[in-house]
Amino acid sequence: MKKLGLLLLAVPFFLMGQNESIINNITHIQVKMGHEAQFAEGVKMYKKCYEENNGEGTWNFWRRVQGANTVYAVTDTMENWAEMDDENDEAGNSCRSIFPSFILPHMESVDYMISETMPEISNDSQEGKDKVWVTYFRVDNSTDFMEVIKALSGEIKKAEGDERGYWYSVAGGSTDSADYLVAWPFDKYADLDVDMDGVWKIYEKAHGKKKTEEMRNKFRNALDDAWSYIYDKSDDLSKTE
Repeated sequence: MKKLGLLLLAVPFFLMGQNESIINNITHIQVKMGHEAQFAEGVKMYKKCYEENNGEGTWNFWRRVQGANTVYAVTDTMENWAEMDDENDEAGNSCRSIFPSFILPHMESVDYMISETMPEISNDSQEGKDKVWVTYFRVDNSTDFMEVIKALSGEIKKAEGDERGYWYSVAGGSTDSADYLVAWPFDKYADLDVDMDGVWKIYEKAHGKKKTEEMRNKFRNALDDAWSYIYDKSDDLSKTE
């Protein structure tokens, strides 16, 4: 957690493809109304400073497409929790003063989420995409919820050769926080117009209507709430090399 002087963290969003689980820090930043241009300039200022100080970190910023206010999602990934103890980032420390002066004044609120990747039920590709559809789940019964998700993911992999999305388990949070999330990356909005079988249709083809309805009911009973957003990458605010 060293980028942006331990204050604003960002690397490629929802991209894993590893065989082993990694820790993912997601930061949602709500920008003050009318301050988006100033906020963006502050991030660009930090990016320039970081590059001039030979910072080796890379990051991506993602702008939320729907919903109230202007919201950006940024992430930091770690191989283990011990990385949170490492503050040895000379470039980040050199640029630390930019944050309170040019970024923080334009932020309305910030929400941090720590999650862990679930490679056993996720797509194996490491190809980056410019857009991603993210669905968040808050559950009442994690055991039943994951039983259904694993069954669905398994049938998708059998039918299509790989899972469609990237799954994450959220570590802690408030009573309103999500417990799980899944991300479906895509290249362009026209991809959303492509007609393809839904996950329940794929499961039904393999197990029939009766078994599918049983699994649907188990899913509904295990779920407390779910919500979705599309995120679009902001190239100007990202540092990819």
